[in-house]
Amino acid sequence: MLVLYQFLTMMMMMMKNEAASDTVTVYTQSGGTVLLSSDLRRWRVEDQWDVRWTHRHLVLSLKNNMTTCHHGRCELLSDGSLRFSPVHIQDSGNYSLQVFDRGGTRVMRTDFLLRVEGKSPSNMSLLIYCLLLLCLLLVIIITIIIFIRRKRKRRKRTAGPKEENVYVSMHSCHSNKMKDDKQQETKEESNYVPCYPVSMETPITKQMSVEAEDIYV
Repeated sequence: MLVLYQFLTMMMMMMKNEAASDTVTVYTQSGGTVLLSSDLRRWRVEDQWDVRWTHRHLVLSLKNNMTTCHHGRCELLSDGSLRFSPVHIQDSGNYSLQVFDRGGTRVMRTDFLLRVEGKSPSNMSLLIYCLLLLCLLLVIIITIIIFIRRKRKRRKRTAGPKEENVYVSMHSCHSNKMKDDKQQETKEESNYVPCYPVSMETPITKQMSVEAEDIYV
């Protein structure tokens, strides 16, 4: 009778395996504790049966005493549930719970989809973040104002000597022009020759006048 009862129980569990294989989605936030419940009490699992959890490169087994994850944040409990403390975003993914009898036959499977979301920032953290941004903006504005003022001062300093140089050059050009005018006037005065009346008598005319006087005598 006991063997018949176990056989009927196994058949019922195998018939319900499809219903139990539906994916259970679990939502949680990063940093907290989450429990993926096996609910083995409903399936009347015996002591020597094996409960396994698999997830990509993760394999946990009660029978083989593999109950702790390699990162130390998840643990397979004695009731077959998987607990994360604390849970991280990288723990998100598909987890499979499988139960095997003494002979190694799988009698149950349940799939879990764990979705871990990041923590939403608190009001205080948002306020601090806004204050930091405001301080950074003020520092940038003050730096720009100081830079503009220094640039204007440099322009004023460089503009003063330039104006003086322009004035000096203009004054020197004017004085040079006056000197040139004076030199030109002196040249014109030196080129001016006084014109005096000159006697038109020549040696020939003088001789002719002497001969005329002799003839007259």
